[in-house]
Amino acid sequence: MFRLLRILIVTFFTTLVRRVRRGPARSAWDFRFQWVVAFLRRDFDESAHWPYRRLRRDLDARHYPSKAAARVTRETAAVGGVQAVWFRPRQARRGAILFFHGGSYIFGSIQTSHADLAASLALESGIAVVGIDYRLAPEHPYPAALEDALAVFDALLASGFRAAEIVVAGDSAGGNLALCLQLLLRDRKREQARAALLLSPWLDLTASHPSCRAADALDYGQTWFLLQHARDFAGGVPLEDPRVSPLNANLEGLAPIYVVIGGAERLADEGRALVDKAQAAAARAELYVAEDMPHNPCVLAAFHPNAAESLRAAARFARSALGEP
Repeated sequence: MFRLLRILIVTFFTTLVRRVRRGPARSAWDFRFQWVVAFLRRDFDESAHWPYRRLRRDLDARHYPSKAAARVTRETAAVGGVQAVWFRPRQARRGAILFFHGGSYIFGSIQTSHADLAASLALESGIAVVGIDYRLAPEHPYPAALEDALAVFDALLASGFRAAEIVVAGDSAGGNLALCLQLLLRDRKREQARAALLLSPWLDLTASHPSCRAADALDYGQTWFLLQHARDFAGGVPLEDPRVSPLNANLEGLAPIYVVIGGAERLADEGRALVDKAQAAAARAELYVAEDMPHNPCVLAAFHPNAAESLRAAARFARSALGEP
């Protein structure tokens, strides 16, 4: 925790100096928001070379925002043999959001780093969210996470949910997983979840789109270690293979897709390309751009109105997909 305190202090002063000398990094960023992004950038940069186990321990030991998590009923249970957490708002609507956390398939947990995001989605939508801790790479490379996602989906069906009562969702790598699950169900000629809600989805593991590098000056994280994570997740599967880079898949016959991206994030081009390709394949697809926001704007909802609106838009889509006002 001393490291995080140090980063907070250092980035406070570096942000202050930068704004005095050059003004805000983006016109829509106030001091606090620019400080938050600077903190995330430095945190990611410093931990980029850590062994994955150390990174996971560090992330799991942190004290994350919990305002949303404190307002829902939280239940930890195994679903389909996979560790899961239910986040239930009061008077929840019928249906469920099956949520997959981000973290490059390498780190992250629905119990720690992504609990408040899942709870926020439950509160905003009024729909119960079930998030899972799928197996992580490199110990469990592709297709381990997809196998876990399918096992949980099947368990929800066995428990009484219909596929049409489920929205699959995920942020970053979790968005990749949500889309890959829908593609797998389609290819097996099974009924897909009613819709897919993809938050800053990681869709092209080759990092070949221009925004991957154009956003280096603003977004947090770095392209080089995103590529390292991709290789460790994919195992022996080529990074351009549609099984791990679903942007390269045939998108015909997919259930509705809603993509949320930040206008200043490195994965922005991938989200735009997915919507264009899906629409060309006659699939229903819609794009929401959170202007001036970095990667995963929904997780930054407490820090900027543009990010907060992206979370509300995601929740509205989930309600609408399940036939709720």
